[in-house]
Amino acid sequence: MSEWEKWQSEFDRLANEIRRLSFATLHGGHTTQWRPALNAYRLADRFVICLDLAGLNRRDISVRAEPRRLSISGTRRPLEPDRARDEPAHVLAMEIDEGPFQRVLELPESVDPDQVTAVYRDGLLWITLPIARNVKVVEPTGDEPT
Repeated sequence: MSEWEKWQSEFDRLANEIRRLSFATLHGGHTTQWRPALNAYRLADRFVICLDLAGLNRRDISVRAEPRRLSISGTRRPLEPDRARDEPAHVLAMEIDEGPFQRVLELPESVDPDQVTAVYRDGLLWITLPIARNVKVVEPTGDEPT
């Protein structure tokens, strides 16, 4: 098979895959949410979560922390190449998800929601969740030994 035939075969495969996608999906009208990849770590006194959110603006991301749950949501706007307004753009592949997303994590231990921090840098969202250290000291009651 020549290089041209290989390229044509791959192009046909991609074109068929694109045809299977709904018209709404190709034009940003997603009806389903995508799930950004994440890494989760348990350190001595905190959880650290990292999400791959390349191409988003910080203001497009929402983080909500509760004692045993973390919710991250937002929207990735449609990605298009820079081009003149009247220049056509033919889609050859569309693998980068766009539209709304949400990840909800149930945490194995309670965290202190007031101490949670989130930093968005180089397309990655780093969330630090300090583990709650609710220690209650109880004074025993009853008779003193004589």
